[in-house]
Amino acid sequence: MTSEIMTIIFSVAALLISMVAVYFSGRANNINKNIFKRQGIIDLFMTWQGISEIDSNNLINPDIVKSANALALTSTLWNHDVIDKNILYQTYWEPFRNIYDKLNSLDSTPPGLKKTCKSMISSDMTRAYQEMQKYETSMVKISKL
Repeated sequence: MTSEIMTIIFSVAALLISMVAVYFSGRANNINKNIFKRQGIIDLFMTWQGISEIDSNNLINPDIVKSANALALTSTLWNHDVIDKNILYQTYWEPFRNIYDKLNSLDSTPPGLKKTCKSMISSDMTRAYQEMQKYETSMVKISKL
């Protein structure tokens, strides 16, 4: 074999090895991204821990504030795709929806606060709520007979 053929063979081999390396690098990057998206779940869990049901006849300031903060954090994580949306939906959609609906239905001002419960609902919360509703709808399977 001539040196030109050997050079071509080595060049092609180097190119193939480089392509394989790029592929595995991309896979490793995706795995790291997924791991990162799951790490914030512990902080979210701690935020939701101890959230009490809101009694519209007995509004308790710390309960309202903690609930609104839990909605805000969950909304941020959903809207900015920080945590895997499947995990957020499966774990927090139901309590998120219940608290959102409750706060959104109350025009009362809890003692010690200057805002009504309804005014604590931000546009970020509403966006996350609407997107989670769409996500829920997309999960419904329809069969054709």
